[in-house]
Amino acid sequence: MRKFTGDRLVLATHNAGKKVELDALLAPLGIGVISAKEWGLPEPAETETTFAGNARIKAHFAAQATGLPALADDSGIIIDALDGQPGVYTADWAETPRGRDFALAMAKAWVMLSDKTGPFTASFNSTLCLAWPDGHDEIYEGRVSGILVWPPRGQNGFGYDPMFLPLGQVLTFGEMTPAAKAKISHRTLSFDALLAGAFDGMARAASGALPASRDLQIDRRAESATLYHGTRAVLKSGDMIVPGHMTNYGTGKAAVHVYLSATLEAAIWGAELAQGDGLPRIYTVEPTGPIYDDPNLTDKKFPGNPTKSYRTRQPLRVVDELSDWQGHSPEQIAAIKAGLEKLKSLGVQAVDD
Repeated sequence: MRKFTGDRLVLATHNAGKKVELDALLAPLGIGVISAKEWGLPEPAETETTFAGNARIKAHFAAQATGLPALADDSGIIIDALDGQPGVYTADWAETPRGRDFALAMAKAWVMLSDKTGPFTASFNSTLCLAWPDGHDEIYEGRVSGILVWPPRGQNGFGYDPMFLPLGQVLTFGEMTPAAKAKISHRTLSFDALLAGAFDGMARAASGALPASRDLQIDRRAESATLYHGTRAVLKSGDMIVPGHMTNYGTGKAAVHVYLSATLEAAIWGAELAQGDGLPRIYTVEPTGPIYDDPNLTDKKFPGNPTKSYRTRQPLRVVDELSDWQGHSPEQIAAIKAGLEKLKSLGVQAVDD
């Protein structure tokens, strides 16, 4: 994966708000951001049928025109029951002679679902393309899964936010405060991937958007290791394990991370302590985005991460279920659970998610 090494970056957009956001992220690294509008560039036609395709069009157009690396994004909502629509046409559904009307777009989506059986799963997707003048590019993606609700709820956000309920949440994007939405949004996840991949994750630590901790340190050794996830959920190859489920350790909140390990022992504990009534299960998994050292272990208990425990804000893809493993004794499990209950009674949360 190519790293960004310059001090100037073109943002391939005419949206002033996006430029302000990127300025805040990259200014601490001494990287100047110039928008396509400031360059006087026209907006190229977005003729592709995928988010990555349209992001590539915009990024390569700006990179070729300016001779500088350029960053572009494309985003939208995918509704599974509508075969992925509106997808790249998310904004087009809102177009009217008087401008964009997303209340009309949401109504259109709901009418198209009227002869189908819910619940209606959907995902917000954000794709970033960083392109260089020599034609090379890197793609970074973020996705948040959820269900659609009707009628729409909330006045915050924009677009389809009021009808989108993220998995594990009780508020729609339209009901969340901007700060709460930013913690889990698809755009945040794609920027996390960008910063981790092209800037080694340090831009947001420098800007204060994320804490400067081991949670920002990507363990490259884990990328070639077998990775495990323990749970009680029944899954099959190709299924996605997404953030948003209740944590195992008593926070009473939906987790914004998914946890995994390169050691079977850590995954076994994860499965045996998982909430639910099903049997504990171990799956081999592959990340769909950057993974980081789990600070709950590397900072609090085992400096250097000898347990090879990680977490990610992107989904994990199930590779296969592992059947040949040996669990802990009932006495060992009971002792760990008793310790967790003791912490809970003292008001101490075992996990910082």
